[in-house]
Amino acid sequence: MRNKPFKINQYQVTPAEFSIQADGFDKQSLQPKFIEVLFYLAEHHGRVVPRDELIDHIWGQDSYVGEKSLTNAIWHLRKKLSCADDEEIIKTIRKAGYQLMPEPQWQVSPELLASSINYSVDSAIENSADIPVYQTQSIVSNPQAVNSAEHTANKSKVFNISSTHVLVTLILSLLVLLYIQQFSDDDDIKITAITKHPGSELFPSPSPDGRFLVYSQVSTNKPTNLFMKDTHQVELPPKQLTFDNAIEMHSVWSNNGQYLYFARKDKANNSCYYIQLKVSSQQETQLATCPMQGVYYYLDISPDDQTLAVYNKGVFAKRTGIYFIDLSSKNFAMTRFSCDSDCTYKDRDMSFSSNGKYMAVSRRINRLSENIYLINLATKETEQLTYDEEDIVGMSWLGDSQKLVFAAQRADNRFGFVIDIQSRVKQALNLTGFSYPSIAKESQQLYYQERIESSSLSSLQLNDAIASSPFPVLQSNFTYESPDYSAINDLVVFSSNESGFDELWSAKPDGSARKQLTNLKQTLRYPKWSHNGEMVAFLAPLSEDRGDGIYIYSMKNERVTLLKSPFNQHNRPNWSMDDNQIISAIYGNHHTDIYSISISDASTKRLTVDGGRYGVMISADTLLYTKLKKGLWQKNINDVQAGHRVIKGSIFNTLYAWTYEKGHVYYQKTFDDHYQLISYDIEEKIKTPLVRLPLNSISKNDSLTYVATKDRLLYTSSSFPQANINMVASKKLF
Repeated sequence: MRNKPFKINQYQVTPAEFSIQADGFDKQSLQPKFIEVLFYLAEHHGRVVPRDELIDHIWGQDSYVGEKSLTNAIWHLRKKLSCADDEEIIKTIRKAGYQLMPEPQWQVSPELLASSINYSVDSAIENSADIPVYQTQSIVSNPQAVNSAEHTANKSKVFNISSTHVLVTLILSLLVLLYIQQFSDDDDIKITAITKHPGSELFPSPSPDGRFLVYSQVSTNKPTNLFMKDTHQVELPPKQLTFDNAIEMHSVWSNNGQYLYFARKDKANNSCYYIQLKVSSQQETQLATCPMQGVYYYLDISPDDQTLAVYNKGVFAKRTGIYFIDLSSKNFAMTRFSCDSDCTYKDRDMSFSSNGKYMAVSRRINRLSENIYLINLATKETEQLTYDEEDIVGMSWLGDSQKLVFAAQRADNRFGFVIDIQSRVKQALNLTGFSYPSIAKESQQLYYQERIESSSLSSLQLNDAIASSPFPVLQSNFTYESPDYSAINDLVVFSSNESGFDELWSAKPDGSARKQLTNLKQTLRYPKWSHNGEMVAFLAPLSEDRGDGIYIYSMKNERVTLLKSPFNQHNRPNWSMDDNQIISAIYGNHHTDIYSISISDASTKRLTVDGGRYGVMISADTLLYTKLKKGLWQKNINDVQAGHRVIKGSIFNTLYAWTYEKGHVYYQKTFDDHYQLISYDIEEKIKTPLVRLPLNSISKNDSLTYVATKDRLLYTSSSFPQANINMVASKKLF
């Protein structure tokens, strides 16, 4: 069993919990990969395990893992398993590998104990008639004595069997009671649906007493406003709190229940403010500005109602981060809390502990790696709480600041957890679509957003005599994203979570002959064919939260290699015309621009100087690209000057949902009440609308690809997500 617990000297190792506990001390959580390394060494105790074998078994044969990854795991294990007598727990055998020195003491899990008891009962019953009666020679010579001995032996046999049955029955009864108790505990979990409206109810914010719940309601072609629901009378319609054409999303109540805080982003007026709303009188006060760029405006309030933490970006700041607004000052003074120089991460969401000593912060390395850190507000001492998470989607403290509820999104699925701050033991919450949990601070009711999203690959036939509508090519309960077509192979590559992880897949343009190409067991994104059809480049995280890397899959040998890039923050990859360089935007402290990176020697060249985000080479020296400023741009990569705009921003307003084919750009455009797919002839400057679609029916941040052999567009399609808010009560949880 992969989760079988064991002991090494005085250390109890519980793989199912990813924990190590020394005798007389609290449990300590380790990264899952560290525990997997230790378990594998324990399984193979008595022999030297080569480094390559450990890497292949733990990280997968197709995964590029640097020497530093395994070395780091061994270092942490040695630190956790240190002994007073300096005994070497994990020994390095030079040029051979590693060997676990103490013999592990394997322990029987409850499941194995139950199965062994069942086996013992069956064996006792089956073999009871065959229990031998041992007789001495003197007894054999006396038939009467034989009968007496047989009688005595039979009595002894019956007594032994009866004793065994009693003992077994007692043990089985105990296990059954424990089993029933486990399910009765689960039955204590009660879920109450608070909202059931069409559309999406997002970001629940309960009043301290749990009586009222504020949330953001998103509906097709309607403004996004805040509503308040009476949780004691869920049958009553909600009360609308904001009435405008702006966007209001996240909100938080003051601890005294008088005020509500939220961000208001008004695109029409190009303004964004953090607002204080007095709930009883509906009186509003502007506290501070917020950045126009972005979607999520996280915020939380300290237990004394003196400090509002917000996600923001100051005038002179290099990046967004967490700021503190002093609510006690007359001008609501704002100071930056997050690091802003020489940082390899970005702080996003935050949650004050109920005792005011700590703040939990979600810290993003890149779009594929985000984890939660615990920060002591007095000393700024920081500890990492979670490992190997892709995207944190909400967190909230339970009453005594000993437990943190959080949600994580992995491979487009959302999961809930409770983590004990002291022991670091993590408990999974089996709640579908769990995200953005929020605890009512006095009543301790847990509210969460239940959201399930799906994506499919859809095809739009061009130049039909009769206007065509898009139709699905790949559609199921799994996600299918980022399609790219190769005419040489007549194959589409894309990412899908069909295996439980976002892996690289291929299929024919009609969705047939589907094949999984990678088995990295991690999130990969944005695959792109080389022009010769021999390779696929894609983006995936590096180990140890070191950023992201560009990987290359070879169609010839079906292996994955890591591009030896000097950077650790890349954007979506593309190819030079000769397939010798990868083209990608690089995120840096001082600027973000598109670079070329040589596959052979990792040499680099900066291609744009005006903030390029995504580019396509349309000739050996001509780059077509987008940047945050609307429009499509073009430049000669040998020219040090900025590029010139070839499609103006009023016509072209997407960053990634576009593709180029023989002088035409196909792209998605967002309007106030619908989307369009459009073709644009760059030379003739002629725009041709192709189809009108509902909002949110196309992923704005994903790719389009042109299937030349069929004259079709293939793109990632999505339906408007349904999201409801639930309340959960559980004795086991609290």
